[in-house]
Amino acid sequence: MKKILRFLILPLFFAPWVLGGQNLSGVKIYVNPGHGGFNSDDRNVPIPPFALGDTAGFWESKSNLVKGLHLRSLLESAGAKVIMSRVQNRTEDDRPLSAIAEEANVNQVDFMISVHSNAFNSVTNYVLMLFHGWDNNPILPQSMELAHLFFDNLFSNQASQWSYSGRQVRGDKTFAPESWDGYGVLRPLTVPGLISEGSFHDYLPETYRLMNREYKHLEAWHLFRAFCQYYGGNPGNRGKIAGTVKDSYRKVTDYPVIPNSKDQWLPVNGARVTLQPGDLVYQVDQLNNGFYCFDNLDPGNYRLTFEADKYTGKVVENIRVDSAAVTYYLCALEQDRSDPMVVEDYGPRDAPEGVSAASAIMFRFNFEVDTTSFREAFSITPSVEGTFVWEDQGRIAKFVPVDPLDVSTEYHVLLRKSVRHIGNLAMEEDFSFSFTTVARNRLTLLNLYPSDGMETVFPFTQVRLHFDGRIKNELLTSRVKIVDSLGNEISRSGVEVNTFSGKVGSYAFLLNNLLPGSSYKLMIDGDLADSEGLTLRDDQFVNFRVAPVFVPEAPVVYDFEATATTWRVDTLNSKNLLPGTANRILRYSGSKLAGSYSYRLLYGFSSPDAHVVVKPPESYFTVKNGAFLGLYLWGDLSENHLSLLFEKDGLVTELPFAEIDFAGWQFREVKAELPDDGEYGFAGFKLESAGTPFSGGGAVYFDNMVKSEGPMTGGRTDVTLPQGQIAIYPNPARELFFVEMEGPLCDSPYRICDMAGRMVREGYARFEGSRAAISVAGLKPGTYVVTLSNCGGTRNGVLMVK
Repeated sequence: MKKILRFLILPLFFAPWVLGGQNLSGVKIYVNPGHGGFNSDDRNVPIPPFALGDTAGFWESKSNLVKGLHLRSLLESAGAKVIMSRVQNRTEDDRPLSAIAEEANVNQVDFMISVHSNAFNSVTNYVLMLFHGWDNNPILPQSMELAHLFFDNLFSNQASQWSYSGRQVRGDKTFAPESWDGYGVLRPLTVPGLISEGSFHDYLPETYRLMNREYKHLEAWHLFRAFCQYYGGNPGNRGKIAGTVKDSYRKVTDYPVIPNSKDQWLPVNGARVTLQPGDLVYQVDQLNNGFYCFDNLDPGNYRLTFEADKYTGKVVENIRVDSAAVTYYLCALEQDRSDPMVVEDYGPRDAPEGVSAASAIMFRFNFEVDTTSFREAFSITPSVEGTFVWEDQGRIAKFVPVDPLDVSTEYHVLLRKSVRHIGNLAMEEDFSFSFTTVARNRLTLLNLYPSDGMETVFPFTQVRLHFDGRIKNELLTSRVKIVDSLGNEISRSGVEVNTFSGKVGSYAFLLNNLLPGSSYKLMIDGDLADSEGLTLRDDQFVNFRVAPVFVPEAPVVYDFEATATTWRVDTLNSKNLLPGTANRILRYSGSKLAGSYSYRLLYGFSSPDAHVVVKPPESYFTVKNGAFLGLYLWGDLSENHLSLLFEKDGLVTELPFAEIDFAGWQFREVKAELPDDGEYGFAGFKLESAGTPFSGGGAVYFDNMVKSEGPMTGGRTDVTLPQGQIAIYPNPARELFFVEMEGPLCDSPYRICDMAGRMVREGYARFEGSRAAISVAGLKPGTYVVTLSNCGGTRNGVLMVK
């Protein structure tokens, strides 16, 4: 339903300047539209829909020229002689400032005006006049006298919004830095002149206004009026009506505005303003300014009609126009809210894979919602504690749960038809929808290094945390800290965040020069969140001690100092490698424990069932059965398996060396359990994927390999593939996954539980060799714990379903 409201108002205008005196015949004015062209110094402000550099958008050079040309037209119509520094906007029109000033001097003009707009911090907008000299002490008095008139006229513009009401008529030597000695276009002047900064073009409401031609003409007219006042010219007996059309309720949200100003209200693009008598129509443009202007009006009373699509029309009577004056009317239009309340969008939408447990309930309406009626009309089952949030100035209503929703739970949302918009009309029918959450409602720390209680962390190490969700970068430094025994925070370097593909997350950083024999604490804030907003919930603390770097009493058989260019990736005996340079071995000086270099093995796997073999150009040493081998190894917490390769009589033997269940430097050793006696030559390394989401790519480093007749650390030396855990791949899984174990195998009952501890599936794993397949078809995406009761004992693993 279309409505038009009628208003009778008192006139809002400035008293006309008293006519009389001579015209501007004999007055010579020099007009300099500042800048020129579309170059980096021509002050482009990118505003939608114009990209940076688009010549159709805002450029101060272009805006200044429009104002300058219109000022010339007005001055010449009053009889003045006008000289322009430029009449086009090309690069060659951007003349040297000294040349502009000299041209004004040579022509002995009565006044030189340099037309500009200013820029500062995007939330400032005021009129600034700069004359040559010091504050209240001009070198030529006429410059300051006219500056005050220019300021008064420009400041009277009520279609703009000024952030500062103080009189800004300044001497350039005071205003500019002392080293400048004033401004370049004023410094050489021997005739009166000034720089007019009519407004601030980086204040986006003003930027949009300066995209309107009539708005720029209005500024030029104010300058013309000041010239008439000073030189006795006649600005004519016609007047203007100008103003803006804006929404009475909705506010600007896309860019900053002066707080609590009229610029806060949303301009009504495309509004139609009709003036009677005369039947003149002004179509407001689409450039977010809401500006309108009627020019050359005879003195008298007028009627304005304001109309816009989806707004209630408005008629304003008895708007008074006087000679040589502007009457301003700022129109606030009310939206037409004669239609009932309608839900235009809602969420979350149910999906086969389920909905995030971090979801908020959202409704988008056709009008601004009455918040009280929404609270009363909204319900969710099962019941959830939460808060209401209003966005888009009331057109979006959200219910935000205090805690994440329960996992694998069907929720029903009802919005009764009693909900109203601010026009007091309700919905015609109830609105309801349902959704089911995924099997994950918290961020889970899957693995970490150091682990709690460790006593042998090296002084130079890496802290590494692996999660089941991609973590937010914000506040990471404050959410994860390392402190010493006195509570002093330890600095970190080499930060890595979310370096793995898929849905998993990671956070890693280096710790340098920790003190051997000292205790440290890793503190992980329970508010650490993933990209969905799910948190750990509980604070976690990890205590560890630093030990000196272990130095074995054994000879070094390879020091990794020589160039690694002769080493190679054995692609024939490797499997499922990423193409290109993802797999290579390099000599590296960035992290080492002995000498000047270590070797860095970069690897990238294309499948969970993958391994890479790297070989030296020759066998650097030999070992016999029963010998002990040690190696400094930099791990990446991938849980991948590293083996040493030895060759005898053309046959290669794999010697399981270490599971990469740590990060940073550690010393590992193994007893050489070889098939028979005799000398075995060192033949390289084999790194095998553990099939976890963190096993597909990374780097391990090697330094100083040693050989001994007996154990060096007193620790375990009979390293084999891990048997206390189950290897799960692919992980994340979609339809099925495989479990793989070493040791005694038999058909085994299994359970899959969600993170709330509820069993979601059980059955028997049928092993063929060391592997069994288990279906997860139908399970909601999320994180689960797999428990396998094997004849060798009960074993657990973490599985993610996508």
